[in-house]
Amino acid sequence: MSEYKTIVLQQGLEDVAVDDYQFRKIKSLLRQELNLTKKMQDDYDKIQMADLLEDTFPEDAGLDKLIEVCQSIKGLEDLAQRLKTEKAKVMKQKKGKNKTAVKRRKQEEPSSSRSLSTDNESVKSEPSAQKKRKQTTKTEGGKKMKLTQEQTQFLESSGSNPQKDECCLQTPHKPPPTPSSSSSNKTPKKGNLPKEPSKVEGHHRDPIEVMVLKVTEPFTYDLIDDKRMFHATVATETEFFRVKVFDTALKNKFIPKKIIAISDYFGVSGFLEIYRASCVSDVNVNRTMVISNILRRRANGTPKIKDLFSQIKGTYVNGEFVVTMKNERGDFIYYGIEDNTGKMEVVVYGRLTSINCEPGNKLRLVCFQLTSREDTWQLKSVRHSYMQVISAKGEALNPDSVMKTSLEQYF
Repeated sequence: MSEYKTIVLQQGLEDVAVDDYQFRKIKSLLRQELNLTKKMQDDYDKIQMADLLEDTFPEDAGLDKLIEVCQSIKGLEDLAQRLKTEKAKVMKQKKGKNKTAVKRRKQEEPSSSRSLSTDNESVKSEPSAQKKRKQTTKTEGGKKMKLTQEQTQFLESSGSNPQKDECCLQTPHKPPPTPSSSSSNKTPKKGNLPKEPSKVEGHHRDPIEVMVLKVTEPFTYDLIDDKRMFHATVATETEFFRVKVFDTALKNKFIPKKIIAISDYFGVSGFLEIYRASCVSDVNVNRTMVISNILRRRANGTPKIKDLFSQIKGTYVNGEFVVTMKNERGDFIYYGIEDNTGKMEVVVYGRLTSINCEPGNKLRLVCFQLTSREDTWQLKSVRHSYMQVISAKGEALNPDSVMKTSLEQYF
């Protein structure tokens, strides 16, 4: 916590890029989430804002929220990237400290001498294990057997370890081997599948292979600077992720049921964030991935309203809900939604107020934040929220086209 607070204050709010005007912008964008009064907006300095962020978002002192806001302000995009890098460093240091602590505990255990002797025995037996591996390889037929023999002779003459160096002998541009049918058809047991999207923090360069389950249409989230993005849901065989894609050219990669590799991404507030086309690549066309129906339903489904009452404030929610009420108050629109387990309120502001929705329609919500006001639970729109109206006839309306028409009428 103290490290995150230091980043928020000394490397975030007090950065030279944040002048008085930019700081006022930050306070304005955080007005609703921090419940800032007009006097607080006028009087709070950077230290007071850092304290308030820490109180409101105790898990990371508000660092993720500051990153999100800086991304939305022209001139502070580079600061947002630096803050992400600093957070990734803290995460890496924490992991390193944990590994060191575990290693030290193991060394202090009385059985350490036995573990060491066991390791020595395994090293001594390694040549026989390699020999056994060669014999197993010889039972394979055709060209593959011949190539393996040549590789083995080369490795023996050079004194290399076949197990360590075999990846270096693959033909250039050779696709990764396709998993056998017996292994690819193994699916996790029902009890082991997550009910919530996996949360990743910090910057990750190593690729992960995922199957695309669901994608929204690209939409404009910043009308002034015409910034566009789209949301996606992806999964491995054991977990699923929510993704924010800020390069809309990648829409042709994010096709449902397609398997892709994602790398060089950032984990922020429960989402994987992708900023460049180079972060996504195709994989071997023969690659298979078995996603169970249970995992699909959990990744694509709508949570029950009663279950949302037990979620932590700040959780981001996706789902489709029936609208029972509409109330326009100032710059906000309040929708009443319900299912067979309860009722809740949806609050939208800014660009999403231009989308017309009436009672009886359904609202498809993506990236809405769970919060509360007095005794009412709410799903509130944020900067990257996506909302689509589904008419009583089941027809989906494109939010960008509805918004564009509304804005043209306004101007």
